[in-house]
Amino acid sequence: MRPMPSSAAVRVRPFRLDDAERVEPWLQAPGLSLPGGSARATWPVRLLADGRIVARVAESGGACLGFFRLDCGPDRMAEITLVVAPEWRRRGMGQRILAAALRTAQQVGVGVVVALVDAANPAALAFFAAAGFADEGMVGGRHRLVRWLHGRAGLPLDIEV
Repeated sequence: MRPMPSSAAVRVRPFRLDDAERVEPWLQAPGLSLPGGSARATWPVRLLADGRIVARVAESGGACLGFFRLDCGPDRMAEITLVVAPEWRRRGMGQRILAAALRTAQQVGVGVVVALVDAANPAALAFFAAAGFADEGMVGGRHRLVRWLHGRAGLPLDIEV
């Protein structure tokens, strides 16, 4: 087992086309998906071309540790997809990547992050619950987990000192 990189050694950068080969197998896990048919070959190009999608890769020392994407809507809500490289799972890397994803969401003006998690994925359900996501019920066999970033109204909080 490789030693865990320090927080300073983990860097989050924009997704690039050459990341697709490494990331694609991770997106074939239960509850995740890639498009079928001919669209399968062009998913990374479409991902980069869509201005509503923010995609990032976490890396350390040239090793790809994980990936997240935020599908941002005009309502300041974003659906998150987060995946950790198999060799880095259950070691705290998901928490680091999620923290980076939430910071990124705030930077691009997102007020609410939604994770749709398969009912048959108790590890992901526990992960998002521990990170402050509230379960708002089922949507098509998946739990709709929600995390508000700027208060319930979705607006930045004004605090006078």
